Amino acid sequence: MDGPPGSQTAVLKKSKRRNGKRGNTTTDSQQNARVTNSNGNGNSTDKLNPGEGVRASQEVTTSLFQPPRQEHVYVEVRPVKELYGQLCRGTSNAAAGSSGASNRNCKQADTNKRRTCALQYDFTELPYPRGMVNNSNFCFMNSILQSLLFIPAFAQLAVSVSCDVQARECCPALAAFGKWALQYWKPGYTRLAIAAPPLMPRTKAGTASAIPPSQRALDGSVQEDAQEFLQKLLERIQHELVPFEEKQGKDAAVASTAHEDVNNRAEESRDTASAQKGWTVVKGKEKLAVREHVDAQGQSRLLSAIFGGTLESHLQGKQRQRDHVSVVVERYFSVPVDVAFAPECTIEQALEHTFTTETVYDSGREKNLKKTLRFGQLPSILLLQLRRWAVTREGDLVKLDNAVHVKRTLQIPRTICGDATLSSSERSYRLLSVVCHHGDAMGRGHYVTYLVHHAANPEVMKVRATGKTNEAEAVRSAPPNASVVLCDDANISVGPAKSMHDKAIYFLMYQKMS
Repeated sequence: MDGPPGSQTAVLKKSKRRNGKRGNTTTDSQQNARVTNSNGNGNSTDKLNPGEGVRASQEVTTSLFQPPRQEHVYVEVRPVKELYGQLCRGTSNAAAGSSGASNRNCKQADTNKRRTCALQYDFTELPYPRGMVNNSNFCFMNSILQSLLFIPAFAQLAVSVSCDVQARECCPALAAFGKWALQYWKPGYTRLAIAAPPLMPRTKAGTASAIPPSQRALDGSVQEDAQEFLQKLLERIQHELVPFEEKQGKDAAVASTAHEDVNNRAEESRDTASAQKGWTVVKGKEKLAVREHVDAQGQSRLLSAIFGGTLESHLQGKQRQRDHVSVVVERYFSVPVDVAFAPECTIEQALEHTFTTETVYDSGREKNLKKTLRFGQLPSILLLQLRRWAVTREGDLVKLDNAVHVKRTLQIPRTICGDATLSSSERSYRLLSVVCHHGDAMGRGHYVTYLVHHAANPEVMKVRATGKTNEAEAVRSAPPNASVVLCDDANISVGPAKSMHDKAIYFLMYQKMS
């Protein structure tokens, strides 16, 4: 069976042993069958009755989940079905605790507040960063993959998928990332650069399984913008997870103990139909006509538990009544942030400017409308893309070198949140990684990643000479908390945080603190 790196399956020993009488041989399964425990250490054994050894070996060998046995697996690897079930139960419990079904907006806000994520928040210990090979303009891939690998929840999901036979078959791209993560963490190789994983299978052109042009960037065959690569990768992973989760729901519906899950699915169907039709909410003096944009391919619960957030687009003046506001709710993976309004600003100021009210002209009604953007559901992992590219009057694409100052923590301003009751802790994030772009053109330049001290282990292995013998000694340096880890393809170094602020920050990854 094809398993993940370092996975262990229980194998029945069949070595023959001689008895006292010549020619009389017996096997271990006939005498005292022993099956190696698959808990990773391989030390403890269980005795089985004669005749049960072969059957037990077949059952364990054909197990659908094979946890890795290598050291330094920094996440808790669990069956994906178990992660999905726990996530569904946590969401249903939060929804059951809310009241006032007639007011859907309040119910949704209350559910979002108390939604529990079944995925990991912190690593068991901080992983060591490792360099990545840049074969041919792969820096856009390397920078994003380095950032994703140091998100605990995403790393746990990917590694768990790579160890789960059913999930691995349904989610090849996510399984490839998880398999690559285990290789990245492999002990003794952290000083060697590793190549990017094959996220899409390489097939010949013209075949039925050829890679579609929209997903071709995932194999590194073409130069790509880092944010576009991330967007396509997450869309691909969601495209894989949705059918897998639907299958889990159908399997649970067949089981006799899945009555609660069937009710949850029925409630989701009603919510989806209601979202398409829309609903009305009275908020202060305004009457909000809310309609949620539903993706045709569906939403993955597992991926939404990590990156899933919503934006609310408020449009006022569309109706004759001034107090009527049309609201469209859309889901997102990353939020584009405007930085062209000032030569220097903070990330909080850039967010407030992006979410300011603007006037749009409705040619059909021949009138001006007020459009306001607000955060709806805040995700567990917040991805912010700074708009570094602008089009001149001549049609040229130029890069904006505006300075954007970031801190280790970010608090989303209350004024740009659709739910004004969110507390400070519910709007607080900590910075995980920063992707910077060097160069003045999108087609040229170079991407690098900075990891902050609480996201990656800042102790970087160094080699120094011991003196006359000219022998090398490996030492570890522990820089202060004000430092960052620079991942520049195969080169890993530690430097002060101010070195990151001098660069053109392009992408930010935050983790919710509450």
